[in-house]
Amino acid sequence: MVNVDPKTGISYGVVSLNALEDWVYDEFFYNGRNITYEAAMEDFVAEFEAEHGREPDDEEIQEWVDYAEFQEEEYELETDGMKLLLTYLGGAPLVFVIKSPHTTRTRPTSPCVPNAGDLDNKDPHGILAYDLPEDWYYKE
Repeated sequence: MVNVDPKTGISYGVVSLNALEDWVYDEFFYNGRNITYEAAMEDFVAEFEAEHGREPDDEEIQEWVDYAEFQEEEYELETDGMKLLLTYLGGAPLVFVIKSPHTTRTRPTSPCVPNAGDLDNKDPHGILAYDLPEDWYYKE
């Protein structure tokens, strides 16, 4: 079943990045893996090897890095026993909580993210989903 931990049966939690503290994005950026960049680099190296019959050297890689532009970069982050993914849906930044020692009950998400728990809409009678620590959420 998609968006559910196959071992525990707990739904992945999904929350808008805008509902979280400002430092959360920095945590992904500075301590996470940029999976968009990594995939693009793999593609560049494969295409370069196919075209030139060799791996690109450091200067050729740097030239590619200097001109590469990405939008809506996705990141993975593992921290404090959690596995998280920063991704985008229709241009909106979302954080998926794939594994966490924290859980909560929520409303189910829209059909765009089937079986996941909507951490923006907690519900004591809803589905069980992985959650973030309370101090990650934005407070006025």
